Amino acid sequence: MSHHEYDTTDTKKFTLTAFLAFVTVFFLLMIMMNCKGEFVPGGHGAAGGHHEEAMEHEAHGEAHAAVEEHKPESIKVKLPDGTELNANKGGIEDKLVAFLNDHAAQAGKDAWFDFDHLNFETNSSTLTGDSHAQVQNIAAILKAYPKLKIKIGGYTDKTGDSTANMKLSQGRADAVLAALKSHEANAAQLVGAEGYGSQFAKAAADAPDAEKQKDRRISVQVREK
Repeated sequence: MSHHEYDTTDTKKFTLTAFLAFVTVFFLLMIMMNCKGEFVPGGHGAAGGHHEEAMEHEAHGEAHAAVEEHKPESIKVKLPDGTELNANKGGIEDKLVAFLNDHAAQAGKDAWFDFDHLNFETNSSTLTGDSHAQVQNIAAILKAYPKLKIKIGGYTDKTGDSTANMKLSQGRADAVLAALKSHEANAAQLVGAEGYGSQFAKAAADAPDAEKQKDRRISVQVREK
């Protein structure tokens, strides 16, 4: 073999070796990149993580929107004397004023309207501070409708002793009546207050609290309009 033939053979071997080495390195790099997820659509790398975070954020947004949908709509209730009350759509002010403005609606034993923003301290007849806004609204309605006469009714659920429930409901009805007077409601328009305890409660004593809560209420009865 000549020196020239030896050089050519060595060159071919070197070129083949280099090519195989390049191919090997290329495939190793591709495998490493695929493991990192950089070129995999929807992979579990950085891009996939941001996608999941976006999905969680979107889900949180939908849950927040659902809460907002259940939040009562705030409205202004206009009274004949020009007073405007801040109230909730479908709340006691909204329903009561609509009833009073309806000439066909009759006052009487079936004309009851529930407070929707009235609360008491636990197992007591003490009104919470934020309850006075709605009491004041009822006082304003009484002033705007001087012929209106109302009675306050107190109710409890079936939990506990019926005698104790009767006492608690009476105490709470009395507390609301007193609060109306403190907000300068005309005493002549306040027929009285009566506690009915649990006798009109619909939910069983062992029912979920969400059901029993509907039985714990204070109501206004329109006696005259």
